[in-house]
Amino acid sequence: MSRFVKAFITLSLLLNLLLAGLVIGHIGRCFMEPHKHYTLQEIALALPQDKRHAFEDIMGRAEQDTGELHQQLSDARNKAATILKADPFDKAAYMGQMQTIHTLQGQVRERMVAAIAQVAEQSTPQERTLLADKLRYLPRSPKDE
Repeated sequence: MSRFVKAFITLSLLLNLLLAGLVIGHIGRCFMEPHKHYTLQEIALALPQDKRHAFEDIMGRAEQDTGELHQQLSDARNKAATILKADPFDKAAYMGQMQTIHTLQGQVRERMVAAIAQVAEQSTPQERTLLADKLRYLPRSPKDE
């Protein structure tokens, strides 16, 4: 075998080993590390008994308050999908509908943030630290739970 062929095979083998190591490392990391997602119930359980009830009441009211918004959001998504499927495509209608969706999402977020602020107001610094650590890993939407 010529020197070029030996170098090519050696380089190819090294690159394949590197690629295999990266793939195995990524797969191992995905399966070995626990996925941190907390539900509101798990967060409540981490709080002291008296704060747990306050947290559940406040967050429960916030979820009820956003119930109508979630329904509007679902309807707006369905309408956006209908617009997207239509022939001919109406870009202005689609962009308007997406703006409506973003506005509704913002309203839901604002109400949940206000509820969390209300809970934090009644909490000690240690409880706020616990809330901050757990809320950081809250699923992005109820569908993710």
